[in-house]
Parts: sequence; C-alpha cells; structure tokens
Amino acid sequence: MITFLLILIILFAISPILLAYHKKVKHKKLLVFAILLLNLQPLSTIVIPALFAPELFDGPMFNYLILATIYYILIFLFYWASISFMPTSNQLNIQFLKKPSKLAIAVFLSAIFFFSILVIHSNGIFFTNPRLGYQAFREGFGSIWVFYITSVSVLFYIVAIKREITIKKILFFTLLMFFTGSKKLILDVFIKSFLIYLWSGKKIKKWQIVVVGLFLVILMLKLFGQFGASQDFLTRVKSYFDFMYYANKVFTDYANGTLKHTYGSISLSGFWSYVPRAIYPDKPFAFGSTRLVEMYMPGLAATGHTPSFGMFTAEFVDFGWLAPLFSISSGVIVNTIALSIIVTNANVSKNAQTASMLFILAPGYGFHLPLMFSFILAYFIVPSLFIKKEKKVNAVW
Repeated sequence: MITFLLILIILFAISPILLAYHKKVKHKKLLVFAILLLNLQPLSTIVIPALFAPELFDGPMFNYLILATIYYILIFLFYWASISFMPTSNQLNIQFLKKPSKLAIAVFLSAIFFFSILVIHSNGIFFTNPRLGYQAFREGFGSIWVFYITSVSVLFYIVAIKREITIKKILFFTLLMFFTGSKKLILDVFIKSFLIYLWSGKKIKKWQIVVVGLFLVILMLKLFGQFGASQDFLTRVKSYFDFMYYANKVFTDYANGTLKHTYGSISLSGFWSYVPRAIYPDKPFAFGSTRLVEMYMPGLAATGHTPSFGMFTAEFVDFGWLAPLFSISSGVIVNTIALSIIVTNANVSKNAQTASMLFILAPGYGFHLPLMFSFILAYFIVPSLFIKKEKKVNAVW
C-alpha cells in the first residue's frame, strides 16, 4: 500500500505538466520544467525517506502519505483553474531595457550596503565563511540578511531579465548569493537562469553548461564544508531527511492521544514574521512552524537551528485532515498565478507582469521576506521605478 501511495504522489505531483497541452499555454517547455523544478524538492522530501526508511510509514506516518496525495491533487486542480481562467494574448507586453540603468547601480549599491552591515556585525565572517555567518550571526540581523537577498533579486530582474541574460551574469549572481551562506539560494540562480533561457528561447551551449555547472559545484561543496569535511557527502545529504523522524513523533503522539489539535494557533503565530526583531526585541523566537519545534524541543528555536517536521505536520497539528488545504500557502498560490501569467502571455498590467517575473524568474525573491512585503515590492514599488512608460494595453488586472 505504501508503494501504491508513493506512485500516486509522484504522478499527481508531476501531473500539472499535462497542462502544457492546454490551448492557452504558449511557453510549454517553461511550464513543464518550472513545475518539475518547483515540485522536485518537496517531492524528494517524501519519496527519498520512504525509499530509505520505509518502516517509518508502517504506522501512524502512513497518514502523512495520504495528506501528501490529497495535497498534490489540490495543487493540480489549482494549476488547471489558474491557467483556464487566465485572460491571454498572443504576446507578453514587456519593454526590455536597451542599456544598463542608473537604477541597477543604485540597487547594487544597496546590496553592498546591507552586506557591509552583515560583514561588520559578524567581524568579517560573512565574507570569509558565509556558511558560518548564515548559521551563527543572523540573530538580530535577519532583516538585513533578507534585504541583501532581496536587493540581489531585484538587481537580477533589472540586468538579467529586463536585459539579455549571459553566462557572466549567471556566474556573478551565483557569487553574490554565495555570500548569503544559503545553498538553496546558490542553486536558485542556476534554476531561474535555466527557466529564463526557456522563456526567452535562447539556446544554451554545452561549454556554458560545463562552466556554470563546475562553478556551482565548487561553491556548493564549499558551503557543505566538503573541502576538509569530516563526513562524506552522502552522509551529510542524508541528514537533511531526518525530519521524517521528527514528523513520526508527532503523528505517533497524535495516534496515542498525547497530542491534541491546536486549532490554528500555530498558523496565527506566523504573523510575528512581519515584525522585525530590531523594532520589537521581545518578539518570540518560536512562531509559525517553529512553535511545533518548541513543543518538542523547548529552547531550540532561540538558537536559530530548528529542524523541519515535514510539509504537512504543523498544519496537521493545527487543522487535522484539512492540513492539505492549509498547506497550500499563499506563497504557493502567488507562484501558481505568476507562472500561469508568464506561460500564457496573460493580458495583464505591467505591475502584474513585473510581479510574476520576480516571483518566478528572479532567484531568491521573497526568500524569508513576508509575502505581503514581497507582493507590495513586486507589484507596486519595482514597476514604479521604471520611469519610461510602456505601451498601453487593455489589461484585465
């Protein structure tokens, strides 16, 4: 039965690629690869632990697989609805920049400013050892770290999306993201650049893939600590799937009756993410999904090192079998609509086009930045920075 559910999960997770045959979809390859890349990471967190530790799912954790199946069915239906009801046109009305703008210089300087604060705060660690800076020196300066990432993302939009993307630009932005200390952000530059090539129809040469691939591997190994690491690579990667053991504790406790539903209190506490600690020092360390961490490991949230309990675990504690519905976060909804706008050449406003490209094609955009702020920046502020007016279109929204 476990094998059967795993097959269903995989099939439903990749099923949105069938929408490439939808009559409204103009960028079919982009849709296929974007969905695969967006779903690959969360899907791997389910499939790989099930393959390496199937005994985890023999008991109460079997419910986790059921929740995952329902979740991906809902995701497919949402993709279908988003594309089907999207107002489309033959061509996306984007005005590309012909040369670098003063705006790009200003955004780059802002990124340097925020990074300088991180370097000074960490006594140079963020420059010499970004991974250590990421792990040990973000407390109290998390907002500055996020502002640096956001500045880099917006800069990428200006020089690599609004203008032609090149290998030099990919390497440059990969290096900028390296200094965040986040492996996910480094990989995101590679993924988003690939999607831009698909979107623009520009061909990738083999030597370019080799150069970017080698650069990516070197930086990733550097952050993994593989140059002089005491653990082998596979052992370190395997540790990233330990969260299934934590999730198993939760589902087992629920089955034993020792854990009760929290009826939305975990989700509601997530609103603390909108409050910078620099403004309100008494902001709790445990909010949102880290509330669940605090329940099982008191005091760990304050250290900044919080293990994951899986995709649906916190939502299950909050809402029970409605967890798949509440697991479809506002971020997933925004990304689905944004991707639908791009692949259908949707007849929408310049603001909606800009927001869509930032959310889908700009690496790191919205990373750890509350969605409300990410949306305001992408929909209202960034479009307003371009003074030159675009040709007016009869946009629906």
